Order: sequence, then C-alpha cells, then structure tokens
Amino acid sequence: MVFAMQVLDVARLRVLRAVVASGSVQAAASHLGYTPSAISQQLAALQRETGLTLFERSGRGIAPTGAGRLLAERSDEVMDSLSRLDGLVGDLRDGRSGNVSIGTISSAGERWIPSVAKALSDRFPEVMLSVDLNESPLAAAVTYDIDIRTEDVADPPATLVGYRRHELAQEPYLLLVPADHGLAGKQSVTAAELAGERWVDDDLHESICSVIRANAWRSAGFSPRYIARAADSHAVIAFVGAGVGIAVMPRLAVGTPPETVAVLDIDEPRPRRRIAMFVREGSEANPAVACAVSTLREVAATTAGPATPRRRLMRDST
Repeated sequence: MVFAMQVLDVARLRVLRAVVASGSVQAAASHLGYTPSAISQQLAALQRETGLTLFERSGRGIAPTGAGRLLAERSDEVMDSLSRLDGLVGDLRDGRSGNVSIGTISSAGERWIPSVAKALSDRFPEVMLSVDLNESPLAAAVTYDIDIRTEDVADPPATLVGYRRHELAQEPYLLLVPADHGLAGKQSVTAAELAGERWVDDDLHESICSVIRANAWRSAGFSPRYIARAADSHAVIAFVGAGVGIAVMPRLAVGTPPETVAVLDIDEPRPRRRIAMFVREGSEANPAVACAVSTLREVAATTAGPATPRRRLMRDST
C-alpha cells in the first residue's frame, strides 16, 4: 500500500492565519488585498486539503474551530521559517549575510587577512568572517570558502578537488641573525656559510616550509643544529634578537623585525615558496567571498617584489 503525503498550500495557510488573527473574512481580505470571495474560496480549498472543519458559522460570520485555531497557531512556525529563508536568499544574493570562512597559513593570516576583514566590515557589515590556521593536520578535514596554502616552487602547482586555484605570490626565505652577529653586516650569504651555526626553528610539526628549508640545507651539504623551537614567528624573532641563535623564515613571516635582529638574503641555494589561494567552486558567486578574493589579490601584490634586508636599508638611509 502506498501512502501519499499531503503538502499544504502555503498561500492558503497565510489566509487561514489572517482570518483567525483578524476575526473575520472581511478584515482578512482588507489586510491581504484580496476580495472576500477569494478568501472564502481559499479557506474552502484548505478544508478540502486537510479534511478538517476549520471554521463554523457564528452569527452572520464564521469562527475558527479548535482545529482551525491549532492549525493557524502551528503554522506560525512554518511562516517564520519561510520568512527567514526568503530573507536569507536576499541576503546571500546581496552578500549581506552568511559566513565567509578562510583557512590560512599564519604569516598570511597576520599580514593579509586584516585587510580582508576591513574590506568585508566596510562593504558587508552583516557578514561573519571566520579565520582558522590550516597548518595543523586536523585542518585537512575542514572545508573553507578560501584556503591559503604554501607550496614548494620546485613542485608543480597543487590542485584541490572542488576548488579553483589562484597564485598569490612567490617569495624567498630570509636569514635572521642577532644584530651583533658576525654575518650581520653582509647583504647576503650562501647557505653553506650557515653550516656551523646554532639555529632556532619556527616549526613544531612537519610542514611544507620545513621541507623547503630542509631541501635547501641538504643541497648545501649540512643539517642545521637546532637548539630551540617555537611555533610562533614572533617568539622565534625574539629568540634571535636575544642571541639564542639564527633562523630562516619566509619574508612574509619576518615583517619588520626589531633593531636587535639583522635580515639577510640567502644564495646558493635560495629557498623560496609559492603562496596559493584555493577558492571553493561556487563561492565566488557570493559577493562577500568575491570581495575577500579581490582584496587578497591586491594585498598580496603589494607584498611581492625583491626582498631587501632591513638593516641594509637603514644604513642606506643614513
């Protein structure tokens, strides 16, 4: 035996609610912009759909039965949900609502994402921006609207199923040494010159950055002797400034170091990375996501270009 589920007509439910709330067919017709006869026809059709007696004669008018009142009351939840859905469709179409989610590497999160947050808050103030670091293994299971990742320039461009790839930047890794270190006065050094140094690592777990640097040191014929590790780039820079050791970090992560730290280029080999942005297919149709994408392109372009050691710039300006 096959049972057919009756789907109630939403327009007729609206009429039912209006008549119950208004107290008469005439008043409901006036509120809804219908004729009284149209209201009566809608009510009759709803009674046929439900198989219920929803109204009964009362004097010269009609009054809702217990079933009619209960159906009108419970339909409030349906109408509220439909109203929210209608609003959501309009908001999504105009980019006023929803959640833009971004997974990012920590350096881009610090240097680039604030500009994205500002652009969204200015243009789409009702949009909620969610930002997560995607460098931990757990982040691999999370789906973001925008996913910013590091790639080795020696490898082919990566792909991500269900996403469109956009390259944002290529940048070198820079050497950080204490300001009073013997190398501090140089413009650049070869990787081989770093073989006997004490090192500070900024990566507590194996990542693509670790692989890029390890390949460079392997090519130069040595393995660094790490004496300290910290997951935070600011802590690593502070360690270098305190004289704990030297460090090698991507240019974006270095930012503007303190006076206690000198920054040098690295040659032979010169470790580099690509930064790519993966945008979930279909998400760019959301104006807020499109705004985030264009802002990321703009801010990444402003940080591209040759890396110049900070302390050398300071000397040239004096």
